[in-house]
Amino acid sequence: FNFPKADATALDTGLTLFREIGERLKLAPEAISAEKGVVLSEERLSDTPPYRSVQSNFATILDGTRLISRWPIGKVDAIKAADHDRLSRFYRANYRPDNATIIIVGNIDPAKVEQQIRSRFSDWKPAGTPDSVDLGTPSAKKPIGEFVAAGAPDQLSLNWVAAEDRRADTDAAEREMMIRQVALTVLNQRLADISLKPGSPFVGAQAQQEDSLLHSASLVTIGITTTPDKWRQALDAVSSEQRMLVRDGAQPGELQRAITSLRTQLQAKAAASSTRKSPDIADEIVGVVNKDNVDTSDAQDVAFFNPIFAKLTKADVDAALKSLFNDHPILFRSAQQAPAGEAQLASALNGAYARSLGAQVKEAAISWPYTGFGKPGAVVSKTVDAKLGLTTVRFANGTRLLIKPTRFEKDRIRVAVSFGNGRAGVSPQLARALWEAQLYPLAGTGKMQLADITKWVQVTGKVVSASLEAGNRSFVLKGVTRPQDLTSEMQLLAAYKRDPGFRPEAVEKAKSFAPMFSGQLDGNAGAVYMRGAQALTVGNDRRFAMLPTTADLAQVDAADLPALLKEPLQDRADVVIVGDVTVPDAIKATEATFAAGPARKPAASEAPKVAMAEAKAPAVFEHKGRADQAFYGEYFVMPDYFADPKTSNVADVTASILSARLVDTVREKLGMTYSPMVNADASLELKGQGYFTAAIETPQANFAAFHALLADQFKDLAAKPASADELARAKQPLIETQRKQEETNDYWLGKLTQMTREPRVRGQALEQIANIQAVTAADVQAFAQKYVVGHEPLVAIARAAGDSKAAAAAGTQPSGHR
Repeated sequence: FNFPKADATALDTGLTLFREIGERLKLAPEAISAEKGVVLSEERLSDTPPYRSVQSNFATILDGTRLISRWPIGKVDAIKAADHDRLSRFYRANYRPDNATIIIVGNIDPAKVEQQIRSRFSDWKPAGTPDSVDLGTPSAKKPIGEFVAAGAPDQLSLNWVAAEDRRADTDAAEREMMIRQVALTVLNQRLADISLKPGSPFVGAQAQQEDSLLHSASLVTIGITTTPDKWRQALDAVSSEQRMLVRDGAQPGELQRAITSLRTQLQAKAAASSTRKSPDIADEIVGVVNKDNVDTSDAQDVAFFNPIFAKLTKADVDAALKSLFNDHPILFRSAQQAPAGEAQLASALNGAYARSLGAQVKEAAISWPYTGFGKPGAVVSKTVDAKLGLTTVRFANGTRLLIKPTRFEKDRIRVAVSFGNGRAGVSPQLARALWEAQLYPLAGTGKMQLADITKWVQVTGKVVSASLEAGNRSFVLKGVTRPQDLTSEMQLLAAYKRDPGFRPEAVEKAKSFAPMFSGQLDGNAGAVYMRGAQALTVGNDRRFAMLPTTADLAQVDAADLPALLKEPLQDRADVVIVGDVTVPDAIKATEATFAAGPARKPAASEAPKVAMAEAKAPAVFEHKGRADQAFYGEYFVMPDYFADPKTSNVADVTASILSARLVDTVREKLGMTYSPMVNADASLELKGQGYFTAAIETPQANFAAFHALLADQFKDLAAKPASADELARAKQPLIETQRKQEETNDYWLGKLTQMTREPRVRGQALEQIANIQAVTAADVQAFAQKYVVGHEPLVAIARAAGDSKAAAAAGTQPSGHR
């Protein structure tokens, strides 16, 4: 439970509920009956090709263990057969004090909390015999495994499996763990260097170790993402690099790079630890407890591991490499099509590990060329917005800087650089390529490949990053850094903007990603529904559709990224810096980067206009997942935010009321779905985009019942005002969520970035909580009357391809809420 306030009421509620859950559940038959439908809905949602690929992989590497036949969701027959007696036996055997850990994180007095726990839980006694479960041990009888299905990820994995490491969590064990982590980091550096270069046979590869994989085994694995036609070359390249590293050991330079990288991660985490969120800390402790490990603070980790790093030798790491990779691995392949078969896979694996190795390649030194961008820019004006805690600075070359110092994240700064008009400035013909914009950082810069940029970051111990988003009104370069690396972060982002590389690596990756992405989208019912329905809300304007179509993904071209970004990159930069930063430091870092050099033209600021697709026949989207996976949703037009700000806030409260009612009906009472989806969206950026929607995942046989239930709820909302209690319960989560958002740098980075194109966002950000509080029951009633009842909804349906019954149901689906 995450309570909004650390007060006596929250603690009392939390402990009371924990005690009720631990010993006093009634497990009423009618509740069990309703919940079966909910769990079956969750089972349908989770049963995707990537999930089945994981199951198949585990069935190969963990053959002989109980795990492979006992997945958490359970089996459909077992879910259907659940009753009071069976659940009661399980409950008594497992919900018991000797199997429970209570974790409380927050602004509390530990001594007083301990006393409360003692007084409330000391009389809790075990009520049943605990289950004795033999998890088994891996048999190692299956050296090869393969899973091929439409929508499955195109991946290989090399797996070294052993018995679970059940040693106590001692200093010696921690030291051994860290040395192995250094060894794997060296390998991962090599694999990343190869994957980022032109012509690489694999898209990416990552090695990792798990000492206790669900208490069933220890595992060292190298996961490899590759295209179906290059899996053999990928296997050869990765296995050769792994074997060469074991043969020759780590080079001094790459060993130091790995140590610097890991030390920097630990130090950055420790520096930011004082502002970690309570739920994150609680989740971390849960993980530590579940593994029977010792919980240590980030500062303790730095103090413990720094001396180990200082004394670590090449011999230590080389010995760790030999212990990690001491035998031939188990090979598993997942693909969307064209099974290789066990014979081919075994032959390829044996060939890869019998192949002679070449000579060791020495690391080249890397220097950073982006230390100057011209004469530092002069400040033209500086204004302060006290309400927002914002300083806005304008420079002579037109660059604008927005700075919001916060204390939300210690030692963490977030940067966003807006340029161009984003999606709004892209031609309809080029909109198909917008999904590729996120791959722009892979293209490197004019002077450096991404592989060399990554190496520079690791060698120097910098905390910097770069990503690109295609926003509705601007393209946005983003990065996360810390105060001592702010100048380097700004240099990195400025290099991407001022000196684009448009190297072939990005095109290669796009062509590799596209078929994988396409297959996984088409095989996921939820993704197909969201892609189709969201496009409807913008009138199928491809510029503002967030997910690419199958046709989009089939048309990757080397000219795409330059066509999308070359001209916008020449525009003026609007820089937003939020976090643990001072105004002088932010100005100084910007003066030497984005504010340096000649004047740049500003981007256009006119808001584009869209209109939701017309509500005619239901829009049906076909997926390639399970036949019983289906989605149904209804969409009603409402104004965009600035056309009618009050309606937007009323719609949010109405959605909260309806969501609670649907949870109570379609989930709790009818067991129709795992989670009903209700949302109101009034765009801040697109004129004309506003909609109110309710949707569920459920077999198509339930569509008519859900439609009728929705009609009743809408009529009720329009016929009479919600009660004071229902209104308060609907508004409070919205208010608390908004308050939590306003305590994060991500939220303010997004809002201030929107403000660079739409200044009116300022008022929306400052007044959101007050506007929600001001919504009345009469407002909600009026909204239902004006925008829902009496209006034909736009109906969106996702169904399995070739499901004629669903198609017939879609064609005759009742509509309207009169």
